[in-house]
Amino acid sequence: MPTNEKPLGRPITRRGFLASAAIAGVGSSALLTACAGGSAGGTSSAGKGGAGGTGGSGGAVTWASWANPGEAERFRKISKDYEAAHGTKVTFQVVVGDYGAKLLTQLAGSSAPDVFYVQDSGMQRLIQNKKVADFTEFTSKADAPVKIDDLYPNLMGWCKPADGSPGTYGLVVDCNPIVFWFNKDMCAAAGITQNPAQLHESGGWNRDALDDFLTKIKATGKRGMVLEGGFGPMLSWMTAFGGKVVDGNKMIFNEDAKSMETLEWLWEGMASGNITYGGSLPKGQAIDALFYSQQLASCQVGRWILPNLKKLKFGYDIAPFASADGKTVPPAIVYTAAMAVNAKAKDPEAAMYFATRFVSKDGQKARLSGGGNAVPAVAGLDEVVMENKQPEHCAWFTEAAKKGYAIPSAIASKAEVGANLGTEMDKSIKAGDNAKVWADKICKFINNGK
Repeated sequence: MPTNEKPLGRPITRRGFLASAAIAGVGSSALLTACAGGSAGGTSSAGKGGAGGTGGSGGAVTWASWANPGEAERFRKISKDYEAAHGTKVTFQVVVGDYGAKLLTQLAGSSAPDVFYVQDSGMQRLIQNKKVADFTEFTSKADAPVKIDDLYPNLMGWCKPADGSPGTYGLVVDCNPIVFWFNKDMCAAAGITQNPAQLHESGGWNRDALDDFLTKIKATGKRGMVLEGGFGPMLSWMTAFGGKVVDGNKMIFNEDAKSMETLEWLWEGMASGNITYGGSLPKGQAIDALFYSQQLASCQVGRWILPNLKKLKFGYDIAPFASADGKTVPPAIVYTAAMAVNAKAKDPEAAMYFATRFVSKDGQKARLSGGGNAVPAVAGLDEVVMENKQPEHCAWFTEAAKKGYAIPSAIASKAEVGANLGTEMDKSIKAGDNAKVWADKICKFINNGK
């Protein structure tokens, strides 16, 4: 991932999600062939230098994303499957290093791919510079593989112009809502008679119950929760307990009573030792590694850790974030990436068909089935996250995706904020600022754009 890793609070794991979410579970040669809607009867123009044929067959597409070697191999497999299904020449390019910077350089030099992944904090610059195409007209066609409204609207805001003007310039490929993962064995050893999932089902998963969980885990000499300093976990806890963090393009949590009450609770937890601040962990200690080694009883991350957990020998499950009433699935951050089409794509129709098939219901099902590490961003695919019921309450991933929210426009619309927000948050906490001072500083930093 490029420069916006730090504010997301998971520089390594989130990168792994964004790089692999779209390809998790790939193993069938039928991948993306299920997305053939609209291609029947098409006339191919592949190899003739023309635009894609009627119905989305033929033509040529070059597309790109970030990927490690194994992931790149799978992306090439996706490309071959699509080529076979639609007669479209598809070429995948893996971009290594600073993805965002390299993409901007390619776009400036008219050498960018026709279709490419975009990070949440990178979209607005592309929209403002007219580097990406608007999906509105294409997705309004009767045979379009996906409609914009098919995707969860709560995850699509950052793909639209921040100034409110019309247009949709990216389509979320899938998503990863952060939830409350916990170690069932550690709960039992600590004398916790109802674990977080059971408490949520009985309507008692509120802040008092969370405090009890943290206190009892601490008494065993283990850590109950590590608070990461990125905007995702911080905002999630505020909104989970009823806080309002943003008004339009302005962050307001420093002036919101419920948000400040939650921040005060987090600061008190760090002071008492019930909560550990992630920035204070010894160098090399990652939150997921602590959870895997059973030194940490909970972690607030997405479905991306499931493949690793399946290899381990302890009991684990998920619950939604604790909430004010103890029984609802509250709104929390949902991490996303989007597919965009180059405004100067050599074969605009072929590029549009590829992008929309990739994110369509059939495309997401094909990519995420078989033990995937992401969550569909369209309704009607509950079976994808319910496979083998791992973990037991996996159905809550879908609820969290529906009720959560993507990166706020106040952050997404400002490249410098996206690049440096995590650093500013960490600096303030390490300086010993109290919750109010921290909130004032961070809201000012975001709202001023630097």
